Amino acid sequence: MERQAGVIFPFIAVVAMLFSCAVANALLLYEAERQAAEAARQAAEAEELVQMAVVDVKAQIAAASLSTAGQEGEWAYPRGVAAYRWERKDKTNVRVVLSIRSTSGLQRAVTFTVVLPALNITEWREGNG
Repeated sequence: MERQAGVIFPFIAVVAMLFSCAVANALLLYEAERQAAEAARQAAEAEELVQMAVVDVKAQIAAASLSTAGQEGEWAYPRGVAAYRWERKDKTNVRVVLSIRSTSGLQRAVTFTVVLPALNITEWREGNG
């Protein structure tokens, strides 16, 4: 029983090491969550741009005359830029290619087919830029 004087320091060292490991783990989890939230925000921003561009290009196709073979151009939105190109394949099908670049740097490419006169989308292909 006389040799118990050296027990307190190793116990405190082990507790301090466990506490510091727990704090480091919490900081790493916080950083991973922060990065995941940023990636989700960027993906939602790009999806919003795609939706706005699809609505705009469908409105442009509806307003175009039947003799218009196609058009291309670019729209600037508050959260990014959408470049588009559409062309008529036949009287009822229009092929559209969109390229989206958000302000955060995320890019997406979308290709779809619009059926006239209902302006329904029948084919949809996506790719990240």
